[in-house]
Amino acid sequence: MQEYYLNISDKYKCFTWTAQRTGSTHFTDILNRLGFQSAYFKEGKLIKYRNSVWHNHFCRFFENHFDYTFLISIRNPYSMIISQAGGGRKEFSSEDQKLVHSRIENLMQNPLDVGGCCQCFHTRKPDYAVRLEHLYEDWIKIPFVKNHELNLSGKLEELTKIQLNSGVIGNPNYWKKYYNQSMADLVYYNHPDTFEFFGYDRDSWKE
Repeated sequence: MQEYYLNISDKYKCFTWTAQRTGSTHFTDILNRLGFQSAYFKEGKLIKYRNSVWHNHFCRFFENHFDYTFLISIRNPYSMIISQAGGGRKEFSSEDQKLVHSRIENLMQNPLDVGGCCQCFHTRKPDYAVRLEHLYEDWIKIPFVKNHELNLSGKLEELTKIQLNSGVIGNPNYWKKYYNQSMADLVYYNHPDTFEFFGYDRDSWKE
């Protein structure tokens, strides 16, 4: 029996997915400010609403989902995988790199299912994506966000400049140090849709 929560807005007819390590803390904070709610689903049917957004990583479709706009948070897969593997929590070293490489290999050998990776784009491609690297630019591409008081007041742009859950303060490209060609290829061939659909460069891992 499938039971899960999704963040949804009936006002804007929009539902969201927030995969792990894609800026989900920031993303859900903005959703709360836009008036989204967490909704409980069972076997694809909406059962009830909660009062506020719930920070979760469920990625599921539901009955009549095509009646809603589909919005996700996303991040450069190279950066995302390093974060999932625990890289960047301390100063870079060769031993740290070996440990992270080992964890990446395990991640790729045991791919997350749809509930964790947001990769069932063969069913439906997102209408909008908020990329961690282009937060404000992507938020205001969404009409109801662009016209919302949160944006018109200047608060949205201010919020997107606040760095949350950073890996290495002051060095947003710290993750590039972990890669060589073989590791990059491993990630690339396991996340082809993400690279293609959201415009991430296959060579973006190179310094």
